[in-house]
Order: sequence, then structure tokens, then C-alpha cells
Amino acid sequence: MKILHVTHGFYPESGGGSEAYVRDQLVEQRRLGFDVSLLTGSMHPWPECGLEELEIDGARVLRLHRDDFYFDYHAKAWHPSIERILRDVLARERPDLLHLHQWIRLTSNVIEIADELGIPSVLTLHDLYTSCPRAFRVRPGDHACDRPLSVTSCLSCVPRYGHESDEELALGIELHHAQYQSELGRARAILVASPATAEMIGATTGFPSDKFTILPLGYPRRFPGGTVPPAPLPAAAEPFRFGYWGNLTRRKGAHVLVQAFSQLVADHPSRPVELHLFGGIDTEELRRELEAAVAGKPVVLHGRFEYEQVAAARLHLAVFPMVCFETFGFVLDEAFELGLPCIVTDLGAMPRRAGAAAVAVPPNEPTALAQAMARFLENPELRDELAQQLPPPSPEPAAHSARLVEIYEAARSAPGLVAEPVTVDPLRRASLALRQRETALRALHPARGPE
Repeated sequence: MKILHVTHGFYPESGGGSEAYVRDQLVEQRRLGFDVSLLTGSMHPWPECGLEELEIDGARVLRLHRDDFYFDYHAKAWHPSIERILRDVLARERPDLLHLHQWIRLTSNVIEIADELGIPSVLTLHDLYTSCPRAFRVRPGDHACDRPLSVTSCLSCVPRYGHESDEELALGIELHHAQYQSELGRARAILVASPATAEMIGATTGFPSDKFTILPLGYPRRFPGGTVPPAPLPAAAEPFRFGYWGNLTRRKGAHVLVQAFSQLVADHPSRPVELHLFGGIDTEELRRELEAAVAGKPVVLHGRFEYEQVAAARLHLAVFPMVCFETFGFVLDEAFELGLPCIVTDLGAMPRRAGAAAVAVPPNEPTALAQAMARFLENPELRDELAQQLPPPSPEPAAHSARLVEIYEAARSAPGLVAEPVTVDPLRRASLALRQRETALRALHPARGPE
């Protein structure tokens, strides 16, 4: 079988959870004897749209560059030149199956193009992009959102340049809804890693949630030798060590955790405690905010890290204060492999996956998080009680890939998930793009009257 994976970004340009998952599947599917390659978007635009062919970790990678800025904005999701290049690639490569992971930085009609060429598509939803023009369902002020996708819900929240009218923004929101309903309906299988994702997308878009297939992601073990025993509970004079690892962003609640820890230290001045933060900080503004907040406190900002550093820190408890809806969360598997229970927010897949091995708190509430952390200072044995409830590990990539191949085989001869999917007139996309150009020009060069 010839398989083409399609996604928004890949190493070495970007490396998050979906990139790691795609990399693992490229390895496993090549090991199984399939002809596997990857088409990826890029964060670096070229003067003209173009394609470069690379080899990354032994895999053939086609990296597609757009020619515009703000290409992550929902209102610029469709790109006619990218559509042409993608159509040419698919016609030339003729894969037996296309596995799509994300549209961002490409074009919004990937599955439609493949469908027109007779190429079946499987879709993995790694996030909530199909239900949210902001992509992460976090409103301004870092508030999680479960509103339905609509102009009424989204008009006050969508990213904007600043010169658009509400009418133009409304057209973009409506098109976002329609074009991804079209893509979902044309897919032969839609995979989500947790029931929480299926429920959220179904409830907010109206797409039937029973069309989704639940398939937990494959998790490659990070630490040699399997589960690492957690650090023994500290003696009274030793610090209790809390830890977070991953990208340090507002969506992940880095600022909430630092605020909560500051409150914890103030409320328990006689109890030794440390906070270890592993990961790069995504913006200079957040870096300044975090560094100012942790000054003089027992907080270690480790920066970019290797997993051996996390194990060497001998943490007592993991804390993942996500503000955004996590659709799976590899950090949970990493914590459990370290034998660590955790504190999570009561949002998305993570509290369900962690079950009794976690304490859940409301998102974006530092006081509630500080109180949860204080429970472990006041009763350290609670850590060991929760550790006894750690769930079984997620399947390794090889087992996941074997199940995925079964889905591929069925998808090749299956119809689209919706008998009559939503159809988006190409002129509708072009009309919005033209309107965006004209309103931008008017903002730069206000119309003059007759001379």
C-alpha cells in the first residue's frame, strides 16, 4: 500500500505531539513494508508557493511553502496555488490512501481534492480546529470554550487583522464551518484519540459523533526499562518537588501554575517545596512574565529538555494545568511511566484518561490549583495512594500502527462517512479571498473622490 501522510508541520521546523505521532507512524509503517511519505506545511513562506523534497530520519518528506503571511488564520485557510500544487502532487504520486492530520498552512480542501481524484482519505483529529476558528477553543482571557461554532458564538473571539467589518468576519466563520463539514463528510474514517474529542466536536459542529472511531494514540516509551519508581516521599526537611514539562504556553496554563505556586509558597512558608518547569517558552512576553513571577522563589526554569532530565529531577508529583482542551496528552503517559500521579484541569481528555490517578481542578483558577497542591504538602501519602491507581499504559506505536492498517484497508473500499456531504462552491472561497484583499487595500489607501 502506498500511503501519503499530510500535516501542517514537521521536524526540524516544529515538533509537538502530532509531529511526534506522525514521525512514529512513518517509522512503523515503513517497517511493515508500506511505501510511506509525508507532505507537510511550513512556517516559512517563500516569495512564491513551492515544494521542496527532503529526507528526514529516513522518510521522504515534501515540504510545501505558502507565499503569504497570517496563513494560520482561519479566514486564509484556503489557498488556490496550494490547491493546484497539492492536486499535482496527488495526481503524480497516486497514493492508495491519504492520511490527513491537519489542514493549517496547507489548504482547507485537502480531502475534497483527494476525493475528486479517487483517492480515499483517513482523517485523524489531533485538535479541535474543525470546531473552532481559533483552533484551541480558548477565548480571550484564557477561558475554555464549549460554545457551538456559529457567528453568534464566535464573532467576538475570532482572530482579526483589525480593519474587517463584522459582515466579513461572519462570512469567514460560516465558511470555516461549511468547509470542514465538507471535509469530515468526505473522509472514509475519522479517528479521535478519546471520546471527549468526539463529544466536543459533535456538540459544537453538529457533525454526528457516532461517525468517529476512537483510537488511542501510540505512545513510544520515553524512559529505558519501563516504569520508573517515583521518588520516595520527602522527609519533613526536604522539598516536595512538583513538576511540569512540555511547551510553556498560556494555553498550557504555565502562567496559572506559577501564580498557584506563588500562593502555595505564601500559604506554607515553613514547608520546603520546589517547582520544576521543563520546556521552551513560546513568546518573549510570557518569558518576561514567568521570570518576574518566579524571581526569588524555589522555581527552576530548565528550558528545552531531554526526558532523562525529567527523570533525574526525581519529581514527586506532575502538574498539568491546561487551559485548552487536550484531545489526548502524551504528558500523561510520560508521567505514568515515571510512576507519577498528577494534578490536571477538569477539561478535555486528560481527567478521563487519568481517572483516579489524578486530582482535577477547574481550568484557569490559580487558587483552586494552589489548594490542590497544598493537599499533597499537608498529606504527602496522598501521592502514593493515587500512584496505586495509575492506568495501564497506552499501546506502543507498533500495536497502534497494526490497528491503523486495518482501518486503512477498510477505508479504501468504504464510502464517505456522509452520503451527501456539504458542498462548498469554489467561488465562495474565492469571493471571500477577494473581499479580504479589497478591504485591506481600502484600509491602506482610503478611496478618493473623483478628481
